[in-house]
Amino acid sequence: MMKMMRRSAFLLLPALLGLGCGESGGIPSTLEERQLESAAVSAVFSGTVLDANRRPVPNARVTVNGIVRLTNSAGAYSLSVESSAAGYRLDIRKDGHGPVNQFKLSGELNQVHVLGRAYVRQINPAVNNLIVDTASGIRVEVLANSLGTATGAPATGTVVFSIVPHDPATMPGDFTARNSLGQTVALESVGAVTLSAVDGRGNTLTLVPGATMNVSLPVPASVGGTMPACVLNATCRTAMWRFTPATGLWNEQSANAQFNTQGTSFRITGLRNSTIDPSDGLGTWNADIEHTSPSCSIIEFVNIPLDCYNPPPGTTPEPGIELAFQQTLTSGAPWSKSAAVRSSASFIVLYNMRGNTPLDLSMEFPTGAPAYCAGNLSITSTPAPSSGFPVYWATGGATRYNTGAPAAVAGYPKDSGGNPIDFADVVAGDHPCSSHIYLQTHP
Repeated sequence: MMKMMRRSAFLLLPALLGLGCGESGGIPSTLEERQLESAAVSAVFSGTVLDANRRPVPNARVTVNGIVRLTNSAGAYSLSVESSAAGYRLDIRKDGHGPVNQFKLSGELNQVHVLGRAYVRQINPAVNNLIVDTASGIRVEVLANSLGTATGAPATGTVVFSIVPHDPATMPGDFTARNSLGQTVALESVGAVTLSAVDGRGNTLTLVPGATMNVSLPVPASVGGTMPACVLNATCRTAMWRFTPATGLWNEQSANAQFNTQGTSFRITGLRNSTIDPSDGLGTWNADIEHTSPSCSIIEFVNIPLDCYNPPPGTTPEPGIELAFQQTLTSGAPWSKSAAVRSSASFIVLYNMRGNTPLDLSMEFPTGAPAYCAGNLSITSTPAPSSGFPVYWATGGATRYNTGAPAAVAGYPKDSGGNPIDFADVVAGDHPCSSHIYLQTHP
C-alpha cells in the first residue's frame, strides 16, 4: 500500500539547522483529516501539551497566527485559523516552562509538544536576589523592586521565578534572526535561556522601565562546553538576541554582552513604551554566532509504503520513520538530532545549515516494519555522497553528503514567487537549495 499524503507541515530544530516538513495533497486517512481537507479556507491544528515529565499541562497558551486557545485539563487543544500561503507560526508557552515555537506550512493534527524543564525558586521582589540554577550554571541577579506587571504596578508578595536553560534542541524558532542592520541571518547558539516571573495573582512580570537584570550564561556541554575561539578573537560575529514569538525571529539586542572561555554575561534593561508582547515576560535570550550565508537541503521521500511508517496493525499517531542528523559546529563539537517523520510527509527541508559542510543523515524504520522496507531502500543525493556512503542495514540506512552552496537568504526557503516552498516547488526545482537527497523504496 502506497503512502497517503495530506497537506501539512511541522518544524523541528537540530543545532544550527532548521528542519521543515512539507506535504502534498492526497487521500485523508482519518475522519479528523477529512474534516481538515473539507475546511478549504482554514487550517486546523490540534495536539497535546506535556511537561518535561510527560504530564499534561493545563492552561498553556497556544497561539497560531494570532489566534489563542488555552489547553484543557488533559493538556489538549484544537483551533482553526484562516488559510495562509505564507504559513503558520505556532507558539506554546506557560510561565514556569520552556516555550515551543514552530513554523508550519499547513495545519497539523494530533501533535505532541513537550515544554522544557524549569528551575523554579520563590523570591521576595522587594530585596536583592541571586538565583542560581546549579544544573545548568545559569546565574541571575534580580534587584530589589525591579519587577512589575505589564500595567506598571510593582510586584508584591511572593514571586515565582523560573530559569529554563536551552541547548540547540530545545530552542524556540528555527535560528532565523534579524541583526542590527536589518539583515536576515542564521544563528549558532553558544548558550540560551528563558526567564519568567509570576506574582501571586498569576500576573506575568517584566522589568520595570530602567531596571536592570544581570545574567551569566554558560556554554552548554552539548555544544562543547567552552566558547569557540572565533568568538573570543572576534573572527566570527557574536551577539545577544531576544526571541519574538509572533514572528519566530531572533532580534539582535544591545545587552552589554561579555564573552569568556566558559560563557556569556549580559544585562537586560526594562524599556519604556516597549512593543514586546507582555505575555513573553522576561523573554528568551540567546548568545549566538551569526551566519550570513547558510545553505539548505531537500530530503524527498519516494514510493515508501505506508506499512514502513506505521507497521500493522497500525497506531494513531503513527510512529513514523526516525531520521537522525549530525553536523559539526563552529566549535568543532558534533551536534546530532533525531526526528520522527510520518507518512504524510513527501519531503522535508533542512535549512540554516553551515554551507559546504559534511552532514550525516540516517533513517531507521520503526519497530515491526516489514523486512522489505529496508531491504528495498536506496539513498541517492546531489551532490554525490562521500566515499563509502550510502550504507544500509536490516532496519535502515545512512549517507554523508556536502550541504552545498549557500542559499540566497536565511530561513525557510522560498520559491521564485516569495512563498515558502511546497511539494510542487520541489518537483519543479523552484527553490534555492543546492543539495537534494532521495530516500526511496523500489519494487
